[in-house]
Amino acid sequence: MKPVRYLLVLGLISLVGFGAYAATIGFSVSTLANPFFVIMKESGEATAAELGIEMITLDAQDNLEKQVKDIEDLIARNVDVLIINPCDSDAIVPSVLQANQAGIPVITVTRPSKGGEVVQHLDVKNTFGGQLVGVALAAELDGVGKVVILEGIPGAPSARERQEGFLNVINLFPDIEVLSSITAHYAREEGATVMEDLLQAHPELDAVYAHNDEMALGAIRAIEAAGRTGIKVFGFDAIPDAIDAIKAGTMVATIKQQPDLQMRMAVETAWDIIQGKPLEEIPPVVYIPMVLITKADLD
Repeated sequence: MKPVRYLLVLGLISLVGFGAYAATIGFSVSTLANPFFVIMKESGEATAAELGIEMITLDAQDNLEKQVKDIEDLIARNVDVLIINPCDSDAIVPSVLQANQAGIPVITVTRPSKGGEVVQHLDVKNTFGGQLVGVALAAELDGVGKVVILEGIPGAPSARERQEGFLNVINLFPDIEVLSSITAHYAREEGATVMEDLLQAHPELDAVYAHNDEMALGAIRAIEAAGRTGIKVFGFDAIPDAIDAIKAGTMVATIKQQPDLQMRMAVETAWDIIQGKPLEEIPPVVYIPMVLITKADLD
């Protein structure tokens, strides 16, 4: 009887072992120094846990070479699906092609890949978000004023579209003048530094439009340090610090992109792929709704 029992135990161990296999998703994120992507990471991990999936997140720290190595690492780990938030839409193409060659489906979020096969891209219509800010800023200034813009990463689709949407509206108001438009690379510290220079260059200034909240918060810091008042600041992303700034009255408005929803949907798509859903049945592009957030909305 002992040999039989032994074989039964081995069989049970074998079954448990096979049943314990957990599908794995790799997430290569451009930077976790930005709260927007921290929200995305946390939402992805929570969704993966609900579905019983393991999610491995690697932070590229806004370094193209590191992101390439991170993705090579995830491919070597043989993840079932790869979710990528590219540092750069052009530079990420070889990594996407490498995942394609390895037979690993790719999903992109926030920034697309300019090449390779991507099952689904999840994003927002940044042009529309820029338009929402433009309408709110024009209304706040009653159609008259001097404005500066803090741009995101040069060449990034998000920066280009947020600029385009905003200017499409502002150009309808001949008495609103854009004095300067300079990149601060989506970074708070650089936003503060650039804003310091802009304040010195423009003694008369009514509003600031920043392509993201990090730069907007940096601009607020510079404005307060310079003792300037009455300058209305508008951001983009609705990160927690920006919401606090709106509550405090130091920021007028921001755009809520819902990065938590975006990543939840990306992980759910990854799960559909793992479960064997035909790729042709998966929508190639999904746009996440955006809304303008002001103090009145928070109240």
